[in-house]
Amino acid sequence: MSCGKNYGLDGLGRESKMKRYWKPGLLVLLVFLCFGLMGGAGAQAAEKPADDAKAFPRSLESYGDDDVDNILAILKNRVKQEPFNLIATLIFLCAIIHTFLTSKFMVIAHKWEHAHEQKIKKGLVDKNSVHHGAELFHFLGEVEAVFGLWVIALLGAVFFFYDWHTAVNYIVYEVNFVEAEFVVVIMTLASTRPILKLTESIMQKVANLLGGSLTAWWFTLLTAGPILGSLITEPAAMTISALLLAHKFYDLEPSAKLKYATIGLLFVNISVGGTLSNFAAPPVLMVAAPWKWDMMYMIVHFGWKAILGIIISNMIYYYIFRKEFRGLQEKFTIKVLKEEIQRKYLNSRELDAEFYKIEAAVDEELGFAQVIDQRLKELVDKIKNRLADRLRDRHLPSIVKEGLDQSLVKEAFEQRFEEIRLREMRKFLPGLLPENERPPFRDPEWDNRDDPVPAWVTLVHVFFMVWTIVNAHYPELFIPGLLFFLGFSQVTAPFQNRIDLKPALLVGFFLGGLVIHGGVQGWWIAPVLGNLPEIPLMLGATVLTAFNDNAAITFLSTLVPNFTDTLKYAVVAGAVAGGGLTVIANAPNPAGLSILKKYFGNEVSPAGILKFALLPTIVMLCLFIVFR
Repeated sequence: MSCGKNYGLDGLGRESKMKRYWKPGLLVLLVFLCFGLMGGAGAQAAEKPADDAKAFPRSLESYGDDDVDNILAILKNRVKQEPFNLIATLIFLCAIIHTFLTSKFMVIAHKWEHAHEQKIKKGLVDKNSVHHGAELFHFLGEVEAVFGLWVIALLGAVFFFYDWHTAVNYIVYEVNFVEAEFVVVIMTLASTRPILKLTESIMQKVANLLGGSLTAWWFTLLTAGPILGSLITEPAAMTISALLLAHKFYDLEPSAKLKYATIGLLFVNISVGGTLSNFAAPPVLMVAAPWKWDMMYMIVHFGWKAILGIIISNMIYYYIFRKEFRGLQEKFTIKVLKEEIQRKYLNSRELDAEFYKIEAAVDEELGFAQVIDQRLKELVDKIKNRLADRLRDRHLPSIVKEGLDQSLVKEAFEQRFEEIRLREMRKFLPGLLPENERPPFRDPEWDNRDDPVPAWVTLVHVFFMVWTIVNAHYPELFIPGLLFFLGFSQVTAPFQNRIDLKPALLVGFFLGGLVIHGGVQGWWIAPVLGNLPEIPLMLGATVLTAFNDNAAITFLSTLVPNFTDTLKYAVVAGAVAGGGLTVIANAPNPAGLSILKKYFGNEVSPAGILKFALLPTIVMLCLFIVFR
């Protein structure tokens, strides 16, 4: 028997995971298809509105309340003139509440799923059945799907208050999906093996300068990683930092508190770490051109404060968890030593080749495969005969009564039995099937192999990264670049990891839903921002950012007339400082969450993130206020 053959352990794991996730994935796909079909059905009707057509969303100037100073009076007047405003905000509030309930939905889903599995074991329900309620709650518990789901309610409200053409025109012409598309592409590229290997080698040198310990790696990834975001953009920095943290830190199984402290730090640090340039952080990008902020302006007014705040926050949390870090250091040392031994002396390719030679010799010598194959045939024949007898006893009278051809019945039985046999063999014993009938084997350790990546492959990957970053505003250029890259990755497959587009697409779906909702919230956000003095404005922007994407906050601030330089500084400082408080506060956050949530049992508590992100947020606010 060949030991290299797959006898179904991996296939069984895939079956279990697929059972859990295929329906939520299908639902997401159906939502996309619905949008696509609705867009196609309204393509002709969705012609660009004429200049005299009623604008949606309504322009802020059209309310005629520029001379009103009372915020409540402004909001009341705008709701009176446009009742839809209140409905849109209530729907948005429901979506936000939903994000905080996702972990609860997951708990319910797992409870129902476990109960259903027990019923399967007892034979009370079909083994291939699923609990539809559990699958539904799995879907509702996916943070990335939340805002996309509530878009359906929002579009229904637009249709009710206006018409379907208005809804379509809003999606097609008023909503900017470039940021969501960019995040999908950059997240896909940043998670590739050559980019990760290159980044890891750079981080390795920095960590070695600090001693090479677990603490050194933790500090490096939470300091250098976010700062790197000013060069390669925040979504790319988030993806790389989260993946390396997963390997270097989260794999060591730290306590729940330290897990949440780390992800809270990561979110805040990434949000402020992109402020050394005027193009990397989405909230800065929204204001850089209108307010004429160049890179030097960002470094002088934000960059150095961001670096100082990141270092201070990291040191505070290290001091709080210093005992646990000392306890984890032993596990980290053993892990590093094992990896070093494997890399230097136990090359996987060499061992695999030797293993194959020996297993072939043993297989031929002992004849395990032949023995098992013969025994399996006997068992299959026994099952087949018993099944045929049961069916004969159950259905023979009906077959005779209807005068069916006996040979046709036998042929149908043989065909159906063979289908079931192959299905079960592919699931549990694929190694005993002929090679042309085996399912493709996916090595679960493929992404963790230590084979080096050729320099030319890494350079091509860097080119695609640079191409995407330089053309970040032009999806017509960076999306074809992604398609070209996917072709290149197939050609260089031996040096690649498995490219999983699902996390990136879900994050894009999340951001797409967020910008659709955010586009109709300006009626209340703009007057709030425009009627606050400097310090309250900074604090207000921080709070608002927790409930809306910080890029939307800064964008709306560009629409506020007579904004002074101090107010401009205040709103951007508040927006970037608050970018780590929630998953929705900053565009890269969903990317980090999608990578790290498995270490939280796929049930990351939004309240947990908020709790541990508060301290670094306060640190950053203090620096922005003191040194303003």
